[in-house]
Amino acid sequence: MERLILIRHGETSKNSNGKMHDSFDPEELNETGIVQIQKTAKAITNHKPDIIYCSKEKRAVQSATIIGQLLGIEYIETDGLHERNWGILSGKPWPEIQAILDPMSLEERYSYTPPAGESWQIFENRLNTAIDKILDDNPNKTIIVVTHGGFIRVLMPHLLHTSKEESLKYVPDNASVTIFDRNNGIFSQIVINDTTHLQ
Repeated sequence: MERLILIRHGETSKNSNGKMHDSFDPEELNETGIVQIQKTAKAITNHKPDIIYCSKEKRAVQSATIIGQLLGIEYIETDGLHERNWGILSGKPWPEIQAILDPMSLEERYSYTPPAGESWQIFENRLNTAIDKILDDNPNKTIIVVTHGGFIRVLMPHLLHTSKEESLKYVPDNASVTIFDRNNGIFSQIVINDTTHLQ
């Protein structure tokens, strides 16, 4: 059995201002984000994680560095774990993006590709492949994956064995912890979007 611990990176100034990050945005964690991730690292110590994988985006790498240092664990920057590329919509407030998406049917939204960006469908295929490979490469281990809110949200149907529309119900918080076990390829939920350690 593998245990998957998904951690959303700590807060950035763009997060606190409700804006979408650019693809591979160089912005770092703010002071609140650093404290959040330090608390998250302490909260997951009892799971005795074996290894950390992280998105190559700056805010995720910084979060993984803090967690790795506090837990004494190696982290690996990994392709495929980065946030969805919103193309020309990157950097815009979420309500502006939502105004574009809301009139669409679910299938239209699933296939919609922002100019110079990435569709939900392509994003989903990328992240499902990345997560399954990480788990397959680490049998019977406890694995931390430090990634992004959109990544965790779109991954949820894969983990919960439900339809893609289920992802719309989830909005992972900064430095939140989501845990699933995988036994013989089947995922079982332990906790979703846990932020009790931040309170």
